[in-house]
Amino acid sequence: MTFDVFTLGESMVRFTPPGYTRLEEAAQLEMRIGGTESNVAIALCRLGLRVAWASRMPRNPLGEFVVRRIRSFGVDVSQVCWAEGERMGLYFIEPGAPPRSSLVLYDRANSAASRMRPEDFDWSILDEAQHLHLTGITPAVGDAARATVAHAIREAKARGRTVSFDVNYRARLWSPEAAAETLTPLLADLDLLVCTREDASNVFGVDGEPEAVARGLGERTAAPWIAVTLGGEGAFLWNRAPGAAAEFSRAEALPLHAVDRVGAGDAFDAGLLWGWLRGEPERGLQYGMVMAALKHTIPGDEFVSSLAEVEAVIRSGHRDIQR
Repeated sequence: MTFDVFTLGESMVRFTPPGYTRLEEAAQLEMRIGGTESNVAIALCRLGLRVAWASRMPRNPLGEFVVRRIRSFGVDVSQVCWAEGERMGLYFIEPGAPPRSSLVLYDRANSAASRMRPEDFDWSILDEAQHLHLTGITPAVGDAARATVAHAIREAKARGRTVSFDVNYRARLWSPEAAAETLTPLLADLDLLVCTREDASNVFGVDGEPEAVARGLGERTAAPWIAVTLGGEGAFLWNRAPGAAAEFSRAEALPLHAVDRVGAGDAFDAGLLWGWLRGEPERGLQYGMVMAALKHTIPGDEFVSSLAEVEAVIRSGHRDIQR
């Protein structure tokens, strides 16, 4: 296989004022990139995997900026569809400190990525990839993108590839009802499902202890592996594959100092996938929690750390996986 993982979705330009300056007071803005699927792609590359990412990008300086940044981490971007005369999605983050919450403003309506269509991509790339990773953000940004996600899953399964999906609900993009209606058929034929306990409750009406949440999500997917993230309480993994030696596993959250929490869930996904693809999902759960904690300490969306640093944190005696 040429690639361990192929993923696609919207990446945007991120603007942040320095320090804790309010947006309305900002005289300057730092320009970075952000997008959940590209964040996962970058983090996986930092762990040593071979990853390809695709999207529909405007052929202008902002589109070039985003793609060049993603490529700089070693991510293959050859499947990017360049669109003339279309716009880049933007978002603005005003960092907060307790009791003031951080503020996120999106300017992404009708972006080039929201118009991505199945015909924009050469799906034979899935002949070269072991695994497809997707999230619920892409189907939320537009009807065409929604059709592309559904098509990607069909193409992957037709080739015998495994598929993971992070629900990643965004209330600013759609209602819980619309998300449930769209996502339910997409979740049917997966191999690994990731969902926060909050999203399970808000979107699917599934509540309770982690095991109950995992079982409730299991009624909506055939995925043999279901991960439920619990915020400050860690993460929970259910292996319902026949003959599983350990049906339930749990990893605790690490103590941390939060500098920038954006992208922490994507870092978790990358760590979990790293272990899951190696046949060590419990180890991946542990690495995912460490990577999420490390990401909180790094400004920007990207996980700019390394496998060696992740393993150093584990060796230092932080909490390990529980069975």
